[in-house]
Amino acid sequence: MTLLLITTLLFSGLCSLSSCVPRQFHVVKEKKTWTEAQRYCKEEFTDLATIDNMREMEMLNSTINEADAADAWIGLKQGSSPKWQWSLADRDFYREDGTEFRNWNSYQPDGTNNNCTVMKGNGIWHNRRCDETKPFVCYDGRNSKHPYVLVTVVKNWADAQKYCREKHTDLASVRNETENNQIQTILGSYTEAWIGLFRDAWEWSDNSTSSFRHWDTGEPNYIESEKCTQLYLNGRWNNYNCDLPGPFICFEGTTTTTSATTMTPELTTHTSQVRRKQIVRVEFQVNSSLPLSDAEFQERLMDQIRKKLQDGGLPADAKLTWKKQPDGRIFHKKNEKKEKKERRRRRKRKSKDEF
Repeated sequence: MTLLLITTLLFSGLCSLSSCVPRQFHVVKEKKTWTEAQRYCKEEFTDLATIDNMREMEMLNSTINEADAADAWIGLKQGSSPKWQWSLADRDFYREDGTEFRNWNSYQPDGTNNNCTVMKGNGIWHNRRCDETKPFVCYDGRNSKHPYVLVTVVKNWADAQKYCREKHTDLASVRNETENNQIQTILGSYTEAWIGLFRDAWEWSDNSTSSFRHWDTGEPNYIESEKCTQLYLNGRWNNYNCDLPGPFICFEGTTTTTSATTMTPELTTHTSQVRRKQIVRVEFQVNSSLPLSDAEFQERLMDQIRKKLQDGGLPADAKLTWKKQPDGRIFHKKNEKKEKKERRRRRKRKSKDEF
């Protein structure tokens, strides 16, 4: 006999919830409009898919290809308030006001179509049309001594972003004057080069502030009716008419999946910096004959979970412990009907609180 069990796991370490434990995505092949898809995702899971980084994008690409669900809706929709943001969307990379540093020239930014940013040789920023071709500066998070890389081959901003993500980490972000000076120094005799600051009005349906974008070549286009986003099988994004039906991708909480377990976080971090504590719910199928109350078995299971989390970016010094429930037990048999009812209850309460 096989049982579906639930338990909870407490871990602390030097990473955020999103970077340690990615979301769990669900592909729904039933075709719906973007609005209908969003409603379904909110009722059954959390919302339409939000993507924070390339690691999540790669995981989602694998999921969507396995499901063979071409042109599926995700949660990005065009809004009405363009804003400047960084190509590198990792929240752990920025502290305090790190995303807000600007070094514009006195009359910049100007124009409604100049939505990408260059740094001039004097360190001052100008906004330019994104389809102009220029050298560019990448950021490489693996090189702490020399993190900025000047690429002298000229590309438009989108192709420069693609190159930096494939070869390094992303286009360069500038968080303070020191970093601005470092990039200015490597520019040398080059008059200007792309950095990672861009402007758009696209917004995530779950109100996430993620600036991560992964558009296909030539996208998003400027067709007035195409204000929602779908994911191609090639892993790139396209803007499309929201009223046309298609498959879609939901996400649930912030999760990660292993061969034996599904992690579902239930509590966000409680410290603003450095070491963080998180509670993660674990679901897995086991044979009823397994010694679930045996301490040695629990430790072996913990080792497997720890290895999977470390493969996903969990620091080696993070500590994991089982969290006992009020009845003193660690594992509980899952009640599918009760779980679904509880999710709907939480959503109703959340909607009432927001109202």
